[in-house]
Amino acid sequence: METISLRLKTEDRVGITHDVISCLLPYHTDIVRMEVKPHFIHLKIGSIPSGLFKKLLAQMNGIDGVMQVELDCFLPSEVREGQMDTILKTVSEGMILLDRNLHIQAMNRAAAEMLGLSPESVKGKSFSSIWESGIKSCQGCLETGKEVLNVPVVLYRKHRTIQLMASYNPVRTGEEWKQSGLVVVIRDMKQINQLLQSAKQNGMIQFSDIIHRSEAMRKCIEAAKRVAEKDATIFLWGESGTGKELFARVIHFASRRANGPFVSVNCAAIPDALLESELFGYEPGAFTGAGKGGKKGLFEMAQDGTLFLDEIGELPLHHQAKLLRVLEERLLRRVGGNRPVPLRLRIITATNRDLKELVRRGQFREDLYYRLHVIPINIPPLRERKEDISLLSVYFIERYCTKAGRAPLVLSQQALARLEAHGWPGNVRELQNVIERSVYLCPDKETELKEIYLGVEPEPVRDHSRLSLKEHVERVEKQLVQAGLKRYKSVRKTARHLGVSHTAILNKMKKYGISKESC
Repeated sequence: METISLRLKTEDRVGITHDVISCLLPYHTDIVRMEVKPHFIHLKIGSIPSGLFKKLLAQMNGIDGVMQVELDCFLPSEVREGQMDTILKTVSEGMILLDRNLHIQAMNRAAAEMLGLSPESVKGKSFSSIWESGIKSCQGCLETGKEVLNVPVVLYRKHRTIQLMASYNPVRTGEEWKQSGLVVVIRDMKQINQLLQSAKQNGMIQFSDIIHRSEAMRKCIEAAKRVAEKDATIFLWGESGTGKELFARVIHFASRRANGPFVSVNCAAIPDALLESELFGYEPGAFTGAGKGGKKGLFEMAQDGTLFLDEIGELPLHHQAKLLRVLEERLLRRVGGNRPVPLRLRIITATNRDLKELVRRGQFREDLYYRLHVIPINIPPLRERKEDISLLSVYFIERYCTKAGRAPLVLSQQALARLEAHGWPGNVRELQNVIERSVYLCPDKETELKEIYLGVEPEPVRDHSRLSLKEHVERVEKQLVQAGLKRYKSVRKTARHLGVSHTAILNKMKKYGISKESC
């Protein structure tokens, strides 16, 4: 049916919409669509012969309160629908639009491809018919009005496993801003991991690359974001393996110094005798063995960028005075030289030690502590953000499955429960190690990661602090042989994997009472 779109600019008068509709009655035309908002009436009507249409326009212009009548191409809602349709088609993320009853209103092409579905075939159906496990998150989102972010999802479609990251976002409408539905945004975990790997290879990393969904980590990231663009000295504290260097890199790339170098220094790894010359550089002939042309120190190498001093608590006391002077003056002098070198860099320090306690013991200068402790950021340990364990595990599984040349494994609920119950003294670094070990020891025929190898775990009955070195070695040997037999189901393959002879494995099995059947 041919239609005509009209746009009427009006005064805000009671009854004006009624008068406009009444004006149309003599012309026996259909009102296809009508939208009214303050000072505007938008109409889409059936076609009218040209002569009558001019008469209609004249009558509408004569209505009390109508200021202007003009032809329009589209109604405002049609423009919005077109914009939304274009957005849905062009974004790389999968998007599913649901109403309050959790029925599917629309699904974009990206979501359809990820889920192996046709958008037309699911329109109007209940969300539970395609994704039963997501109903709980949807209901929580509608009830609270709060978004639910980065939920790992595993779905099974036509003999294939789909691993996704899902976020649930409420749609708020009306004057009271109530939830009228929600948008489910999904991302393919494989693509996420590929992007992360690409970012790391290019050296660039952003706050959005930090895998998390816990409130503790969100607050930590927000604090880091607020100070990233400033040039103040940042002090990162966190247990070993929490990701202090990751945070330092992210802060660097979010700062105005992002195009400059990022120089990372482990203060505990440089020998005491070389520490001063490595940090501050040296002039020609400064000491026996010094290079003829001298050498730039790590401070100078970080000019116009960021210098990250990791394990600052391990810095020897006699080097702390010079570091303090350099930080205060923003000038350095190379070993054996007098020429001051102005510094244009940002300092980020990190430690897993209690610097206040070191100050109390006289092992760390109090004035240096306050110079470094300008903006402290505490990175929470993994045991305090267990919501992040599933996300990190899925990421590491994908990474090491790709490295091992096998299809991505699905993390079983039993395995996840075991990971979440662990204390993680080594934090994310330990989790990465455990996932790598578990992936490599998982039999090739398996599609699900069920066994988690946490390493040598203390038995609750015995006091291992009293074990001899020989007893510790025997426990590790037994565990390695059992793990090998469980994976390979063959003594010879286990021996080849462990780099020993077939006879050696048989002897170990006899010594520790291990049978192939028990593995």
